Amino acid sequence: MTEEKYRFGMVTLVGRPNVGKSSILNQLVGRKVSITSRRPQTTRHRVLGVWSTDTAQVVFVDTPGIHNPAGRAINRVLNQTAQASIGGVDLVLMVADARGWQDEDERALNAINGESPLPVWLVINKIDLLRKTEMVLPLIDKVNRNYDFEEIIPISARSGWNLDQLSRLLHSAMPEGLPGFPLDEQGVSDPKFIAAEFIREQIFRQVGDEIPYSTAVDVLSWTEDPNGLVSISAEIWCENNGQKTILIGKSGNRLKSIGSRARYEIERYLGKKVHLEQWIKIRRGWSNDLQILHNMGNSIVE
Repeated sequence: MTEEKYRFGMVTLVGRPNVGKSSILNQLVGRKVSITSRRPQTTRHRVLGVWSTDTAQVVFVDTPGIHNPAGRAINRVLNQTAQASIGGVDLVLMVADARGWQDEDERALNAINGESPLPVWLVINKIDLLRKTEMVLPLIDKVNRNYDFEEIIPISARSGWNLDQLSRLLHSAMPEGLPGFPLDEQGVSDPKFIAAEFIREQIFRQVGDEIPYSTAVDVLSWTEDPNGLVSISAEIWCENNGQKTILIGKSGNRLKSIGSRARYEIERYLGKKVHLEQWIKIRRGWSNDLQILHNMGNSIVE
């Protein structure tokens, strides 16, 4: 019997906003490496997560949701980031919502097909939101009749349903090769970026629909003392005084809550104690200023 050779490959997750790409990434990697929210378009950067076993290593690239480029400059920049993440990988996982195919799914698929030819699988997420699992069958039939996906895998990132099947298929699809990262590595994004993302996640979770997508987080400083305490100073950007008031909350309680929950997530990620300081800064029009978008401390464009 011949010994199985090690496999290594890179996989990009692509899809319209709010189909659960970040949740799938976190489940496959086995650790939180990308922020999640019930609100769409929470991922603004490419995030690398690494899944390693004794026989294979898969590096995942998470992208912003591909959506209508009209409107603010940030929309166009996000689409550029997503499309740049498609090239140079071994496999593309396009993620769709089990509740139906939409025009935005078509836009995401066109973005994939516009790059060099790559194997594309369709992952149909959120099966748990259907009354019965078999209710996804008409969608699978429609997709089979109209598109040419190599694999179609229905899953639920929330419950974990059928994720083991997706994992097995990914394992076997990777080309032979040595691991590209240490086997105990799970996330390879800059820790400063991860910290900023965890702060943004809490803004999305705690502010809800009270402010639009007009916030950004810039980590100004990051130091670690001899005892391992990590001190982080961060600015939260917004576009007007009304948004600033909402973010601060009554007697500063909302900002304190955002910081407390973000610090907890950062400590879990780093395995170290964290001291987090936050300030709110008004930067009018930042989301429609290409120069600012390209020069942010946690740049949207890589």
